Order: sequence, then structure tokens, then C-alpha cells
Amino acid sequence: MKLFFIILSIVVLWGCSDNKPQVVIHGDKDTIKTVIIEPVDTIEKSDLITNKNVVERLTQYGKNNKETVVDLYTSKGKIRIQLFKDTPLHRANFILLVKSGYLNGCLFSRVVVDFMAQCGGSYDEHQREVQDTIGVYSIPSEILRHRYHKKGAVGAARSYNNNPDKRSECDEFYMVEGFNYSELSLDHYEEENHYKYNQSQRNYYKANKGAAHIDGEHTVFGQIISGYSVVGKLTRVDKDSRDWPVVDLFIDSAKVIR
Repeated sequence: MKLFFIILSIVVLWGCSDNKPQVVIHGDKDTIKTVIIEPVDTIEKSDLITNKNVVERLTQYGKNNKETVVDLYTSKGKIRIQLFKDTPLHRANFILLVKSGYLNGCLFSRVVVDFMAQCGGSYDEHQREVQDTIGVYSIPSEILRHRYHKKGAVGAARSYNNNPDKRSECDEFYMVEGFNYSELSLDHYEEENHYKYNQSQRNYYKANKGAAHIDGEHTVFGQIISGYSVVGKLTRVDKDSRDWPVVDLFIDSAKVIR
């Protein structure tokens, strides 16, 4: 009889599909014990976002997830962000980061007074685990002339090496604190960056804080609508030679509002 139950166990396991609980029978006729083994969820490579399918996948995700307002609860306070509909891939990607839990516990990796606070990157186990379920990819540039680096702008970080198309990192972004520019400084950055400011930009930067020197280099996909002062609190901390805060700063949690 023991042989019978061993054979039965093998048959039951063989007949189970990968997506269904497996029934395993242990023991002989006097001590029969049935154990249900729930399947372990696995992420197939075909489910991950890649550079090849990123436009298709984020476009579809954006159609199914149309929210544009997000709250970030940081080590220094709450920031509310409005995401732009005319940068649809970056908007969808940011909503994905929030809903997947990727931003929970995310580190600020670079903070610079009167410039910006940058967050993201797979620096700890939680972020790596979440990214393993999403994929590793870059996002095609959505740089728009009317979306420039105003005070409180939210932009996508990117690599400057071997990246002629200025594709954005999928998991790193920054929030602009900024400073004021003179006509001479704007002229300088036009020449240095081969970028022409329109009159609206010039008028803005002379009267308001911003980060004009990176216009045309990064996709701006959102704007802080409340909690701007938190950015200054994030940048005004002790940091090392790489502008990494000496005491770690985090996004404790992120929440989609509407």
C-alpha cells in the first residue's frame, strides 16, 4: 500500500499545472495526510518592461492608470506633485513607481543647495526586489519647450554617457529648488549648451528661481503644487563630496491622490 500512495503522489503532482495548487498525499492507509502546496508567484521575462517594449507597455499602463497627483512623504515633510499629461510615458512610469511601492523607502542620493534634490535608484533590497517585478529600462525623451525647469519642477534623471537621445532613467528623478539668472548667465548657458531660451523663459528665470542650465537636457514631467519648502530642507543638510546626505534621507511613502 505504501508503494501505491507514493505512486499516487507522483501522479497527482505530474497532473498539476504550474498555476494551480499542488496536492501532495503523504503516509499509508492509516496515516493519510493531504498537504496543499500553493504555487510560488514567478515573474516571466515577457512580463517585464524593456527598452524594446517600453513605449507600448507604458502607453497601455497610462490608459489604465490616469492619475496625475501624487503625495510624497519625505524625511523632511510632505510634497504634492502634479504630473503632466503631455509627457505621457513619464507620467505613467511615475504612477507605476508609486503604485508598485518602489518609492517607499527610496533614498535621496544627491542634494544640492539652490539646485535640486534627487531621489531613486536601486540602492537597497526593497527597491531591487520591486524592480525585479517591473523591469530595467530607460524612457524615451519627452523634452518639451514649454516644460522647463521652473522652481518646483520635477524632472527625470538620465545618463550623459552614450545617450544621444537623452533617454531617462526609469527609477530616478529630481525636484528643483533653483536660483535666479541674469541675462548674462542665460547668454552663457545658451552658448555652452547650444540651447536657445525663448523670451518667456528668460523673463521667468530673471524673476523666479529655477534651473535654466539644464533646460533641453532632461524631461520635465511634473510640478510641485504644495510643499515646495521641503526641497530646501532636503538640500540644507550635511553631505559628503558626492552631495550624498551624511544622514540618509528618504521618501518614507508615496500615495496616488487623484
